[in-house]
Amino acid sequence: MAIDDLLDRARDLRRRRDDAVTELATLVRALDGLAGVGMLHDTQRRELARLRDRPRARASTRRRRTASAKRTSEQG
Repeated sequence: MAIDDLLDRARDLRRRRDDAVTELATLVRALDGLAGVGMLHDTQRRELARLRDRPRARASTRRRRTASAKRTSEQG
């Protein structure tokens, strides 16, 4: 039962993250549209440019290995 709870929790977190990404992408598209017709003032344009130029984290499906696991694999 505990494993099922952990899996459900991870699934819920992924779903929430995906929802947030979708909302952010929609917001950026809307702001791009407003910028295209000159509806944003200077500060908003700068912030939109900063949001677009923000480095994106690489999605990694690989699990991180702990330092002890690395040492063990190097020894063997």
